[in-house]
Amino acid sequence: MRIGIDARLYGVKHTGIGRYTQNLILNLAKADRKNTYVIFGSEEIRKEIESLKRFKFVKLNTKIYSLGEQLINPFVFKKAKLDLLHVPHFNAPIFYSGKLIITLHDLIKHFSTGKDTTTHSLAIYWVKHWAYRLVVRINLTKAVSIIVPSNFWRDYLINKLKISPKKVHVTYEAADKKFSLNKKIKPNKILAKYDIEKPFLIYTGNLYPHKNVPFLIEAVNRFNETHKHQITLALVCSRKVFKDSISPSRYVKILGYVPDDHLSTLYSQALALVQPSLMEGFGLTGLEAMQLDLPVLAADASCLPEAYGDAALYFNPRKLSDLVNKIDMIVSDPSILKDLIKKGRKQIKLFSWYKTAKQTLAVYRLHLS
Repeated sequence: MRIGIDARLYGVKHTGIGRYTQNLILNLAKADRKNTYVIFGSEEIRKEIESLKRFKFVKLNTKIYSLGEQLINPFVFKKAKLDLLHVPHFNAPIFYSGKLIITLHDLIKHFSTGKDTTTHSLAIYWVKHWAYRLVVRINLTKAVSIIVPSNFWRDYLINKLKISPKKVHVTYEAADKKFSLNKKIKPNKILAKYDIEKPFLIYTGNLYPHKNVPFLIEAVNRFNETHKHQITLALVCSRKVFKDSISPSRYVKILGYVPDDHLSTLYSQALALVQPSLMEGFGLTGLEAMQLDLPVLAADASCLPEAYGDAALYFNPRKLSDLVNKIDMIVSDPSILKDLIKKGRKQIKLFSWYKTAKQTLAVYRLHLS
């Protein structure tokens, strides 16, 4: 059978969805020795999959969230004579008539709305938001299966949007194997490069309002005002969108984009990773941190407890004093850090991209006859 995968969002430059798409494809090559795959995307993907057996490449560069992907993609997919198409995002073309599976990573845009969530004028924003809601609703209806990364979102689709439970399948994600320590890289040189002094906390992600980064900054400021030990917060964010929402602080270092090998070194030197988000699709950054023995402080919100289990120290993401107290705990009690590291090592063993690929293949097989 011929299975198509829309891989225009492929690789680390497309953040979480890009890592998901890349790891899914590479692990399907290991998990499935029967079906033929047609991968749609840019030329850079061709080089990565050209050695994979039964994997074909079709160039497709239509812009994400554009009218082109809705009008051009259906013809490209149809020409490929697919038995099944998997679009690893909500933005499948609504006019495609073949069997369709989508991965819905989250519905955060359903909750985080309004002028504080956009860089466009309100008129443009609401038109785009309406189009987003329309595409999501149509694709949730027409997809033969919907893949989600957590039971939190499965329950939401079933209970709130009334999607049939038979259509919704959970496939957990995993930490990327690229997150490992390169012993050739000297930690002191990396700390000097980014002008970071220990002890420091680290945050990795974008600066959208639901990420709750101003709350984290305020907690670090409050901690330093009331404690003898001073800590720095390193913000790793490759996108500049909403950077203006970050209030200046002498305790905060905005690092911008950091390559994976440098980030791994920073993880190895940090006190803890803080994940303050009010809502997530899964929470990959915490697992990546655990893979490098970095303790995790996480918001007790959405799917994060599902992803991190008992391997994180949780706080109320709307209660500043709670996060300040949790920071104090890890600064003053090394035994808490040791316990989190130990639990983190166990937690990451529950997830693998190969397992994700096997579970995804099982969903494909439901619709291949």
